Amino acid sequence: MKVPALKFRVADKYFAVEMEKIKHFFDVEDILHLPSLPSFVVGIVRYNNYVYPLISLKKAWGIEEEDSTTAVAMVYEDREYAILIDEIIKIDELEKKENFLIEVFEENGEIIGNLSLDFLKNVEIPTFKNILKKEESKIFEERESFLLFRCKEEILGVDTKILRKVEEYDGKDVFLLNNTVITLLPFSKIYKESPLENILILEKNKILGIVVDEIIDIALVEKSEIVNGSGMFNRYFVYNNKEVKIFNNEYLEMKLEKYGVVLPKEQKRVFSDIVEVLVLDIAGEKFAVKMSNILEIVDFDEAYFNFANENPHVKGILTTKEGATFILSLEKVLGKEIEITEDSKIIVFKNGVLKALLVSGIEDLIYVEKEKIVYSQNDTYIGGIVIYNDSMIPLFNLHWPKDF
Repeated sequence: MKVPALKFRVADKYFAVEMEKIKHFFDVEDILHLPSLPSFVVGIVRYNNYVYPLISLKKAWGIEEEDSTTAVAMVYEDREYAILIDEIIKIDELEKKENFLIEVFEENGEIIGNLSLDFLKNVEIPTFKNILKKEESKIFEERESFLLFRCKEEILGVDTKILRKVEEYDGKDVFLLNNTVITLLPFSKIYKESPLENILILEKNKILGIVVDEIIDIALVEKSEIVNGSGMFNRYFVYNNKEVKIFNNEYLEMKLEKYGVVLPKEQKRVFSDIVEVLVLDIAGEKFAVKMSNILEIVDFDEAYFNFANENPHVKGILTTKEGATFILSLEKVLGKEIEITEDSKIIVFKNGVLKALLVSGIEDLIYVEKEKIVYSQNDTYIGGIVIYNDSMIPLFNLHWPKDF
């Protein structure tokens, strides 16, 4: 039986794969290198919004020869991989047949091997579901999320629902966002004089940058702990024994209407299509977690670490309002030790099972289109990839470790 197939070369070996299994051909540019992967897994690569583990057949077969940068993305056993190859020979109809119970292709009497990736079956490699996920995890309705920052001796906050991104302030009067000039408003026009270190980009119909002091934290607060008021600040709660005042969204929307600019249609964001993502620093490596999966963020000194446990990924125990849970650490899989500093945090998740993760610090809060998050298909610590500003950030797998 003749079938359309791709014939290609790796080193001095020729193979063919049915075209129905081929997804893309592309040149490899940026590679996200991850620890604790077999040597033949070069890293994670992307083509547009598709994400794949990159496999070197030469390394898998012990061929001491440099790989090219040409990759073929293909489906094998319902999983998707990118394979490095040396040369695409042709796309043609080839005769497919069984030879000693092995499927092969034949071309003008020449036998061509049907590429087998069976050696990947029993290896833990993150693979990804390259489709848009239809339903996101439901946001915890009993909690609200705020970005906290200093204003001299005060701690103030803004509702993350109207916060688009945070940038460092470079002293200029305007900020360029996607080729659009955004007005920057000194904090004195919002509240009072304050040191200027960061830009909060706010969006609601219009977009505006507000220059504020040092960013302190992202707080997830139960509604029952918030005291409501009116005026410029309409919500209050206690953070580290200090009062936090939250700007009234309506007050900020008035400033947006007065000073903000309207983005061109093609640059507008619909909040329902945007996912709020927290970027974490774990022993110098970036990881991402969706804010909708975070129950709370606590300081390192609130946990208990001096106890015996045989699980190499368990670092300590934490008691939360939802109950007690073990604190997981990625030190073993990363091969790095997490240095404990005043920035160290414990991120508490609840996605069916209560879990906590030790991190070196919180690096950023970003907003990502749903289609820019590609989810993993297996049980490694990588739950997916977040594509942001042409870079890839591993998404922590809330179901890891699978035997936990």
